[in-house]
Amino acid sequence: MRLHLYLSADKPLPYEHLTTLKGAFHRWAGHNDELHDGLSLYSLSWLRGGRGSRGGLYFRDGAHWTISAHDPALIHEVISGVVSKPGLDLGLHVREARLQTPPEFQDGEQWFRVLSPVFVKWQAEKDKPADHLTYLDPRADEILTETLRRKLRQAGLDDTGAAVRFDRDYPGAKTKLFSYKQVQCRASQCPVLVTGTAEQIRFAWCVGVGHSTGLGCGALE
Repeated sequence: MRLHLYLSADKPLPYEHLTTLKGAFHRWAGHNDELHDGLSLYSLSWLRGGRGSRGGLYFRDGAHWTISAHDPALIHEVISGVVSKPGLDLGLHVREARLQTPPEFQDGEQWFRVLSPVFVKWQAEKDKPADHLTYLDPRADEILTETLRRKLRQAGLDDTGAAVRFDRDYPGAKTKLFSYKQVQCRASQCPVLVTGTAEQIRFAWCVGVGHSTGLGCGALE
């Protein structure tokens, strides 16, 4: 299930505002150790509708934010939180909310645009920093696939045959640098293809692909 939130923005947003969105989501969802400690069976998009300048991001016509989850109960918890406390930090305020049920997918392969860049980490050795793999690196597909399968297993679903790969033929593909807690991260603004059963594809639409979907990466349109 997916929740579309339409926000008003009273002032320019700093470019580093992902922690504000993540914090609002967790306040609305309530205390839940699994949301903090387990694999994220949900995905948050980045805000859409903004224009960048030296002073930050301006949302003169408001911002559009989506929250998606495999478990509809989590979305309903978030809705209750939004109704109770519609204000976020940094001058953001929820002015409208709409629910969307997952589309009717078919078995096979489904092409998706991304609502936020796909972040893929690869760590060769435990004590060394992880590499950030972009859509240009073939190893990224293996990690995308394994991450989706792990999430399917955690949700109690069959992971057989599920796979994810970047659409490297897409002409507008590019990388995107973002910062989280002053750490620079490189992600891919590139569509993906998800292969599997209708249930597996629907699951990917809800939980996103790649790493840090609970931070705002890898949300699918």
